Parts: sequence; structure tokens; C-alpha cells
Amino acid sequence: MNMRPSSAVNSWRVFCLLFILILVTYANSFKAGWHLDDFDNILRNDALHISELTPRALAATLFAEPAEDGSSVSRLYRPLACLTFALNWYGGQNNVFGYHLVNVGIHLLTAFFLFITLLLLYQTPGMQKRPHGEAYFVGLLAAVLWAVNPIQTQAVTYIVQRMASMAAMFYILGLFCYLTARQSNGKIRQTAYFSAAAGAFLCALASKENAITFPLALLLLEVIFFQDFTEKKNKRIWLGVFAAATLALMAMGALFFLRGEPLKILNGYESRPFTLWQRLLTEPRVLCFYLSQLFYPVPTRLSIEHDIIYSTSLIRPGTTLPAILAVLFLIGLAFRQMRRRPMLSFAILFFFLNHTVESSVLPLELIFEHRNYLPSMFLFVPVAIGLQWILDFYRAKQSALYPVLIAFIVLLAAGLGWGTHVRNMAWATEKSLWEDALKKAPGSGRPYTTLATSYFEKIGDHQTALRLYQQALGKISSRRKDSTIVAMQNMGRIYYGQQRYDKAIEIWSEAVKRVKDHRMLRSSLAQAYAGKKDWEKGLAELDHLLTKWPDYPEYNYLKGIFLINVQRLDDAIFYLRKALKGKYAPSKTLATIGIAYYRKQDFRKAERFFKWSAANVEKKPEYLLWLLAVNMKMNDKKDMDYYSEALVKAASVSDLSSWFDLISKPDHYLYPDKNRIISTVMERFPQKPEMPGSF
Repeated sequence: MNMRPSSAVNSWRVFCLLFILILVTYANSFKAGWHLDDFDNILRNDALHISELTPRALAATLFAEPAEDGSSVSRLYRPLACLTFALNWYGGQNNVFGYHLVNVGIHLLTAFFLFITLLLLYQTPGMQKRPHGEAYFVGLLAAVLWAVNPIQTQAVTYIVQRMASMAAMFYILGLFCYLTARQSNGKIRQTAYFSAAAGAFLCALASKENAITFPLALLLLEVIFFQDFTEKKNKRIWLGVFAAATLALMAMGALFFLRGEPLKILNGYESRPFTLWQRLLTEPRVLCFYLSQLFYPVPTRLSIEHDIIYSTSLIRPGTTLPAILAVLFLIGLAFRQMRRRPMLSFAILFFFLNHTVESSVLPLELIFEHRNYLPSMFLFVPVAIGLQWILDFYRAKQSALYPVLIAFIVLLAAGLGWGTHVRNMAWATEKSLWEDALKKAPGSGRPYTTLATSYFEKIGDHQTALRLYQQALGKISSRRKDSTIVAMQNMGRIYYGQQRYDKAIEIWSEAVKRVKDHRMLRSSLAQAYAGKKDWEKGLAELDHLLTKWPDYPEYNYLKGIFLINVQRLDDAIFYLRKALKGKYAPSKTLATIGIAYYRKQDFRKAERFFKWSAANVEKKPEYLLWLLAVNMKMNDKKDMDYYSEALVKAASVSDLSSWFDLISKPDHYLYPDKNRIISTVMERFPQKPEMPGSF
């Protein structure tokens, strides 16, 4: 960009102004907590938890895609964004301040690059007829209105959405580099900036895949701001180029989003409460709602969750067809205004282009506000141009309305900034975020279940959690088919934790009637029966699971335990060995096989398995206790002395007391030998401290 010295100075003044505005606007976001996908993508993603800046550790962060169980899988996943999360972790682990500092910094850079990109757009052939001096006012006002708009909080304050904001930052940087190259004369300079644009595109893709639309955005720039379509031949050529680029990007999309398997689109809808067709019908309504939020972004209209009923036909709900017509009208208007109002045309087409990934065929959730971060970048340019025209009109008339309009624009920016500040208050904690969502989306089940889980797992208020889960039952869900089942599953977990096994069995049994092959429910139900010592019913649930998943380690392990309790010891050993092949908690499984042999009074084999289990851990008291017990059965005094002494060294008095309490329960397999075990261990204490309880 060929800036005169004064232009460069003005640009840096704009940067400082944006810095102050954004810092003040987001000042209360630096302590906002972790939410939703933050946990699996960052807090529970071990691949990002680096403790040294070695090439090997950094390279591992590029392959940190989170799995459904919260672990990470070794597959390339948004590598640049993940790398920044890893560096944040290295600098401050789970302290949110550093993450928010980076997010706000990215937002600042994005706003500034938006401003200088708009300056370049005013130098294109398509904008030559615009009034001289308009560029700075329009560029600054459009960048400010975009940057302080409250809808952007979800992309900036929600930590994991750095993926979206980084992709947008590199995207706008790429547009800036492309425009600079197009307006440069020297070949070397052009080549350098074209290469930089390509590099920015790759960085955007490495942050989030929705940046794949970048080449089509460049085509829009060419068509709207550079090309002359007075000749029909040019129209045909560019139409062909646009069609070819679209097909090429669709192929790239199948590679990026679907791993080269297009049918994954249909598979993804299996867990959604809506079909592909219903999503396509619903998204025009969502897009119209996004536009209303952008231009009327009061905090009361912003939420992490919205009551969106998916469309089932063109007339259900009644807003479906009008929304589709509105979208088509706006796109048609953009094409008609390409020559007369290029900025309006580009703003509209850019918005819809950058919603094609997340608001079309992919089986994503229906609505999330952060999806507007990139698409909305140019939407405020026509607004700024309109305000510039009104100001010029009243200034020429020397009207008293001119200073009033200036004050209005200042108050508009200040009002948007205050709205962002207020919206950030909701992001302070998980509880505040979902209490806010509950007020704004009372018909959706997700706020109830998420808030209930917070009360259950983090606050420990089980009664409030149960009430919220109960309210969630029967609520709509635009996220997943089994949302009601999730609420019932968690209600059962609370009852199970309270040892109210009958209540847990009651609610889990009702849930199983709705989803017969729900693995977690069946497994939980089996364990609730175990809590009641109803081993046969528990075995029946496990048999149902093993019929469909015969090699699943956990179910084989549980069945082995249940069989031990009904004295079917040979069968128990068979299923435990199957669990061992799947490497399900190897030490625990080996020890449980040892228990089975112990109960069979095959003490040599029991000792062998206990030793194998102990080899995988660092002398835990539990394993030493088993080895002591089995050697007592074999009257091996030497090993009895060894393991009792090791047990005393490895465990504190309180730990031993807990173990002694456990083996003193009549249903414990070591109960018959409890007195001998306790006295043998106590002899090893040099000062013979008094143990809690009497034996």
C-alpha cells in the first residue's frame, strides 16, 4: 500500500484509537471463565499441555484434535490456533488472563487490517467516482462499528473461538495483501504481496476451515472493483472462472471438512434432531436473525443459546418462506448494485459467501453468534457511507443538525461499546452465562441441562441440579436428538451418588425404554443394580450390551466383577481376560483376576496376577495389601514380612485405617482374614500408634 507519510501517520492514529476503544470495551473480559468447548479443546487436551518449547512438543500440538471422550487424537487439526493455545498453556497453564489477552490482541489487529483494507478498496477502479476524502471516515467508522459490536463477544471472549477470530484476521490480511499487489506496479512487489496473500490464506485455513471461501472472496473483489463488464465476453469469462473456482473449493471442502468422504454429511445428521432438508430450510431464518442482531445488537438479544425451532416445510413455521425470499432479494440486490454501489454489493455478497460453510449443508448446530465474526466485516461500510452522505448534506446547508449527527455517531459507537461491556458480564462464569441463556431461551433444554450440570459437578447443589434437569425434560433441542436422555442420565447419576439406587434405576429404566441401545444408560443401570446387590439384573443389562459389543473392554470387566460376586469364578476369569485384551485399566483388571483366583483358593495364580498388577503401579497400598493377604494364605513368612513392611512405608496411618475399615465389611473378600492382616501390619509400626476403630 503506497501511503504518503501523512497517511501512514493517520493510520497509526487510527490504530491507537482502535486500541483504546477495544481495550476499554473488553476490559471486563480478561477474567471471564472457561466455557463449553474450552474444556475438551484446551483444558482436557493433553497434547496442548506443553512444559518445554522443543520442536517435538510444539509439533505435537498441531495434531491435537479433541476426541469425544475429552482426549486428543493424533490428527492435524487447526494447527495454528492449537499452537497458540499450547503457547498460552506454557506461559500460564489454565490462567484465563493470557488467553483473553491474545484474543483481544487478535481482535485489535483484525479491526486495524479491516480499516486499511477499506482504504485500499477506495483506490480501486470501481470506487474512483466516490468523493475525495471519504475513505478515512468510512474506513474508520466501519471498523469501529464492527469492532465494538456486542455480537462479536462470542468470538472474542469465548476463548476457544480464537479459532474463528484468527481465521478472520488472516483472511482480512490476505485481502489486504491481494489488494496491495493489484495496485502495485513493480513485479517484485506484486509477487511478494501475492505470495503473502497466499500465505495468509494458508494461515487462515490452519486456524479454522471456514476460511476456505477466501479464493471466492478474491473473485468478488475482482468482479466488483476491478473488472469492466461493458463487454459480454468478459462476463462469460468471469462467470466460468467463478464456477470453476466454486467446484474446486467444493472438492477442497470435501477434503477438509469430510476427510474425503462426502457421505459423512448424512452420517452427521444421525445425532441431530433435524434433517439436512430441514436445516437448509431453517438457515435463511437464522441468517435474517443474524442480520437483525448485527444492526440491533442490544445485549438482551444476544445469547449462547437461542430458541430456534427448525423449519419442516416452506410454511412451518410461517417465517420460513419470507426469510428465503428476503435472502434471495438481498443477493439479487447485490448483483444489481455492482456497478452503482460496489461497496453495498460486496458487503452483502461477502456476508452470504462466508456463511456458506457454517449455514448450509454441514450437520452443525443451527445457530451460533460467533459465526458472524468474519461474514459481518464489511456490513457496516454501507452504513458508514450513508452517514457520510447525510453529514455532507447537512454540512453543505450549514444546518444545526450537523453537530447533532456528529454527536449521534459518537453516541452510537459508545452505545455499542457499552453493550459489549454489558454482554461480557454474562461470560464471567459458566453459571452466569447459562443463567443468562435460561432467561433468553426458556424453551430450549440446553441451558437447563448445562446449568444443572454446573450445580451438580462444580457447586454440589444436587437439589437445584435435579430441579433443572426435571425442567429440561421435554424442552426443544436444536443440538442433539438425545438431549432428554442426557438429562435423565445425569439425574440418575445424582441419585446413584446419593446411594438412592431405586430412584436411579427408575429413571434410567425409563430412559432405556426410549433408547434401548444407549450404551451409557445400560452400563449405568447395571451398576445401579450392583449397588443394590442385585447381580442377576445387572448381568442381564451387561449381557444386552455384550450381545452388540462383545469385545468392549469395560463391559467385559464389569461382567467379570459381577460374576465374582455370584461365585461364578471361572466365567469371571474368562470375561476379565477378554477385558485385559482390550487393555482396559490393565493393573485393575489383572488385580481383579487375582481376586477371582483368590476366591477359588488358587493362591499361586492369585499371587502371579497381583504381582503383574503391582508392576504397573508404584507400590500403591491397595496392591501391597492384596499381596500380603495372598502370602498369608500360603504361609510365606518371608514375603509376609516384606509386604507388610512395604505397606507401612507406602501408606499413612489414615490411609491404612481406611483400608482396614473397608476389609472389615462382611461382603469384602478379605473379611475372613481381616484380624490377621491388621495385626500383621500393626506389628510393623515402631511406636504402635492407636488405629482408628477397634478390630
